[in-house]
Amino acid sequence: MRKWSFAKPLLFKLTSLALVVTLLAVGVTTFFVARLARDTLEQRTRADLFVDAQLIRLALARDPSGLPERIHEFAQVSGRMLKVVDAAGEVIVDTASPGLLARDLVAIEVSLEDGSTLQVSIGSDETSSIFRRLLRGSLLIGVLVAAAAVGVAYLLNRAITNPLRDLLVMVRRLQQREFGRKVLVQSTDEIGQLGKAFNELSETLEDVFFTISDREGTLDTVLSSMDDGVVAVDMRREVILANKAAADLFHLDSREMLGKNQFEATRSEELSRLLEKTMDAKDSFTQEMRLRPGSERTIAVTSSPLEDQHGKIQGAVAVMRDVTSLRHLEQMRQEFVANVSHELRTPLTSIKGFVETLINTDLEDKQVAARFLGIIDAETDRMIALINDLLDLSRIESGKQPLKRDPVDMKKVFDETVLLQSKADAKKVSIANNIYSPVIVEGDEKLLKQVALNLVDNGVKYNTEGGRVIIEAEQGLDSVEFIVSDTGLGIATEHLDRVFERFYRVDKGRARHMGGTGLGLAITKHIIDKHKGTIAVESRVGKGTKIRITLKKMT
Repeated sequence: MRKWSFAKPLLFKLTSLALVVTLLAVGVTTFFVARLARDTLEQRTRADLFVDAQLIRLALARDPSGLPERIHEFAQVSGRMLKVVDAAGEVIVDTASPGLLARDLVAIEVSLEDGSTLQVSIGSDETSSIFRRLLRGSLLIGVLVAAAAVGVAYLLNRAITNPLRDLLVMVRRLQQREFGRKVLVQSTDEIGQLGKAFNELSETLEDVFFTISDREGTLDTVLSSMDDGVVAVDMRREVILANKAAADLFHLDSREMLGKNQFEATRSEELSRLLEKTMDAKDSFTQEMRLRPGSERTIAVTSSPLEDQHGKIQGAVAVMRDVTSLRHLEQMRQEFVANVSHELRTPLTSIKGFVETLINTDLEDKQVAARFLGIIDAETDRMIALINDLLDLSRIESGKQPLKRDPVDMKKVFDETVLLQSKADAKKVSIANNIYSPVIVEGDEKLLKQVALNLVDNGVKYNTEGGRVIIEAEQGLDSVEFIVSDTGLGIATEHLDRVFERFYRVDKGRARHMGGTGLGLAITKHIIDKHKGTIAVESRVGKGTKIRITLKKMT
């Protein structure tokens, strides 16, 4: 079955409809008018024939002589066909053409005085020709009326469809966000009111669109600038919102996440279960989780239900914060407290033990007392060194101590590490400063001296007997790299990433025996960081250690 098509323009449809209606109206009207005209023509013809018949009857009544001749005269004068039949049914006279049948005639019969019948008739083709002329005239008039009606309908329909077409053009431009355009209103009828309403709607849409755009822009800016990841899902468990931080957590693009199932987008079973729990319970939950099995990253997730203005649940939103560094800092704080406690408890226990021994021992043995007092003195120095390092580290980390930006000659700074020469001589370790000319950097001379002492002291402390400590400098365009290397014990690869942590020792027993507090490299790293420099360590077990620091040249 053929389907109706509505792809044609509205003007064509309305004009076609007007044409069909007009043709139907003209056709029906012409049909009934023609029928009425035919009936009227037939009645009028019969009336005329009847009048002619009465006149002939009266004329024959006055003078009935010479009937056939007079009938022929009347037929010639009136143009009618006349026929007289006597009472016996015999035809007296007949002026009709031979061969004409009764159905070919339109006839009227009247009775004459002598009882005979007079028939007055004309051929039916005469009325038919008159009827055809009338019909042709009617059809011509109908066609003219139809053409005029279609023309008028076309003009009226165009007056209706042109504004509608303009409205359609404006709607399409609105779809392309071309606001500010208006339809020309040329009338006050319904079409004009529609155009006016459209113009008002366009202004309203423009205001609403820019308001929504501003809000979306603000929301996008806020979400994009957030360090916390935000993921929202609807009741179909599909992602409807994800900011950049969330996409970065899952190593995806935020646009790739939209429209996907929550598990497909995040690949996190724990997060999916938390969102499900939130939507089912219609309550907020907070949980720490790993994004992937075996991952070291810890994420704190707060999940809350999304509700519309009527309180109906529309989905859930999860705010994710990477707390890996925070948990690491908490662990470092716990280790720091434990290490400080341990580092202080060990010398205090030793001091207390020797003090108790001195109290309970004969003090006349000067040699024993001197040895015990020497140990107490060494442990006290160790505690003082530990506390001083802790204070230095705390002062540097707090930022309360302002950093000076003075020109510092690092050759001179390393030259002053000769204070460690006696310790080096005791281990038969040589210290060679291969910086032969002044090297000026920007920094705090006091802090940089502490860096130099810490690095050279470590080089001596963890060296082998007869080893060497070498100090070198390599100048770049705007920075200088200083290298302090030794030929000592070296550090295993698995420890290199942690040597700058507080209280971290590769060999705790050996380091404590050598007098280290475990804070030297931590202090050194903080000082270099404050100078916007870099520090790195290279080492091989049994081959020695090389520490590189980079500082900015003085401009």
